[in-house]
Amino acid sequence: MPHSYGGPADGRRGFLAGLRSGAGALLAAAAAVLSTLIIAAPAAAAVPSCSIGAYVTDLYAVDPVRRTVTADLWLWSVCPRKDLAAVQRLEFTNATTVTLTAPSSEKVGNEYWTQVKVAGTFRQALDLTDFPFDKQIVRIQVEENKLDESRFVYRADVKNSTYNPRIHPDDFKITRFRIGVVGAPYRTNFGDPRLKQGGSSRYSQLVIEFQLTREDLTNFGKQVLPVYVAFLVALISFLIWSTDTEVAMVARLGILGAALFTIMLNLRAVDEAMGTFLNVTLVEEIHFMSLLYVLIGVANTTYIMKMLTDPLTRPAARHLNNRVFALATGLYLIVNTVAIALTVSF
Repeated sequence: MPHSYGGPADGRRGFLAGLRSGAGALLAAAAAVLSTLIIAAPAAAAVPSCSIGAYVTDLYAVDPVRRTVTADLWLWSVCPRKDLAAVQRLEFTNATTVTLTAPSSEKVGNEYWTQVKVAGTFRQALDLTDFPFDKQIVRIQVEENKLDESRFVYRADVKNSTYNPRIHPDDFKITRFRIGVVGAPYRTNFGDPRLKQGGSSRYSQLVIEFQLTREDLTNFGKQVLPVYVAFLVALISFLIWSTDTEVAMVARLGILGAALFTIMLNLRAVDEAMGTFLNVTLVEEIHFMSLLYVLIGVANTTYIMKMLTDPLTRPAARHLNNRVFALATGLYLIVNTVAIALTVSF
């Protein structure tokens, strides 16, 4: 009997069925491979961390000359493992001197609570430009001294961190307190073989920050009182006038010389007390304005003495004296008021 063969339509159906079967097998194999890869790939391990906080028991000795502040505080860490205890690896990056008590540790549930008492003196960037209306930012910087950020990080215990409300640092009051964690970068890996050679490194750092606002103006009054007295003496010199012009002019120069000496001597004492050789404070601005006022008085008196020697210019001498007196005194009072107002507003 003759053999029977399928037609063209039967051939296409067989080809498509085979193609679908092969594609399904290929997709199943790919899915199996991907599933194996996903299961085999380990999840990225989280960097170990500890919660770290602080309670500042005292803050005192705000020293503008040495630019330091002294503080006593408690630090604590809460860690998932005892060997992670953050307060056992502390470095105070802005400390000049620091002492720590022996850490105490206790297991609470599944965590380890460790605390240590700290007393130290810390360097500060104190800026007295706006003295006595200045606000100072005081920081205590606590840093992990062994494990870089790829192996360990801090978490700030903001909720439990605060300060003793009875703290009253010298002439200031505390107007803000906060803590936070930052990364401290270094342009070296400190030779650690585990880090990229020739590379950099970062370490967790806890920053404890206070804002101090000056509230005692007593020192300001003591520092500017001699200057304003010298100003009043110089002002009186403009009013000295006599028929014996030579005696009057000599007396004026003597008074102005005493005022000049007083201002210079007081300015030196202010610089030594405040340590402000590198910037100009409001107190020093008042000194400089007073010096300028006295120098104008000296120049005015000297010129009038010359005018009085000439009978033709003698009548105009007193008129010139009065004009210089009004102009210099008015400008001095206006500039003083503006300088103080600007300092207070900022």
